[in-house]
Amino acid sequence: MKIIKMKCIFFLLAYSFFTLPYIIFGQDSIRVVDIQKFSYPFDIEDGVFVGEGAGILTKAISNAHIVMLGNNSRNQQEADLDLALSEFLHQNDYRTLITEYGPALGDIADRLSDDASQTVETFRSINQKYYFEAGGLQFMPIPDLKYVGGGQLIEYVKENDWTIGGIGTDSWTGFKLIIDEMYNNLSAANKLVHQKEYNASVVLLDRLYGELKGQTYDDIKNLTVGLKASEDFNKFLEEMNTFTVNNEIYDAIQFSIDYWWMYGNQEGYKKNKLNDQRNRVLMKEALKKSNFDFGSDKLFLKMWHGHLTKSKTRNGFYCVGGMLREMADYHGNNSLVVCVLSRYTMDDEKLIDAMDSDLHPIYEPFIAQGQQDDWVLIDLRPFTEVFYWGNYVPDLWLEKMMDRYDMILIPKTDSKAKVNN
Repeated sequence: MKIIKMKCIFFLLAYSFFTLPYIIFGQDSIRVVDIQKFSYPFDIEDGVFVGEGAGILTKAISNAHIVMLGNNSRNQQEADLDLALSEFLHQNDYRTLITEYGPALGDIADRLSDDASQTVETFRSINQKYYFEAGGLQFMPIPDLKYVGGGQLIEYVKENDWTIGGIGTDSWTGFKLIIDEMYNNLSAANKLVHQKEYNASVVLLDRLYGELKGQTYDDIKNLTVGLKASEDFNKFLEEMNTFTVNNEIYDAIQFSIDYWWMYGNQEGYKKNKLNDQRNRVLMKEALKKSNFDFGSDKLFLKMWHGHLTKSKTRNGFYCVGGMLREMADYHGNNSLVVCVLSRYTMDDEKLIDAMDSDLHPIYEPFIAQGQQDDWVLIDLRPFTEVFYWGNYVPDLWLEKMMDRYDMILIPKTDSKAKVNN
């Protein structure tokens, strides 16, 4: 028995001696220069994609039925991307836009843009009415529609008869707009019946917003605790829920208050798990409302890149991206998941390079491809064959990005988008 054990040990040592050098020296580690081979410049000129990367992007879009864009639209170049992309999508028969405004605020945005030609002006008025400041920051009821570009995107798709819907969690900045929506859904007679609780709710929100010092965990915790503790506010919500027209809005604001309460209490795992589970349900409901046909219709989904992947998110949960990718595959169609990462930004005439900050290692080799004067497209689709199956040492972070996205877009030097107020 001892002889057999000794032979096994000798065999393992010998195997390691002869194969370890091959493992260590026979494969290359993946470098920034390797990723550069899959990086292509392009630009957006008068709303049109031009350049080598533009051809790759537009061809992929033309071959897809579902395009998912992970960006935030709060910088000018990203806002320009939204509009140029929506115009090209329209040329390729896309007619459905789903955003991360939240279900209640998404429906409000849809209603307020019924007169498409007045969309930007309408949201300017809404922003002025519900605007407040805290800690030197400006807050609007629908964060992505704080900027002119956000209104222009909605204006374009509504002018061209798209259907729009909202998933995600309604912003805490929009609570006052939401309760006004519920109240204004009532008849004049019913408004009189519930006027006391409505007025008390408005006063409460004005006070709680006025007490904010910013948007820290403690700020959001104090806001949501104040709402949960208010008898008048909760009575108002319950009364509004007795009207069928308000049922979905009631569910949305209740979820939002709970979500932001968990945020304030730093219960990140719980809130993100619930949010990702709920987003899949909301997506199903939004597409059902629009009679979306996965076999023939085409969908444009726009969310923050951290919430949108084709596998697990950075938080470790499955999101709508994977669900939609599988639905497209099931119906014999293609999907495309695009992530936008920023490198260069102008701030008060000073050029800020994200590479000079503490970047998460998952993004660093990609952001390094960014250029000041050109957009850059990084095509991740060939990476599985080249890097995973090729003569390279697999990198954990690279594998995660390969799993999450099909492409990465890096804007040229960017700046803050114009505020619409």
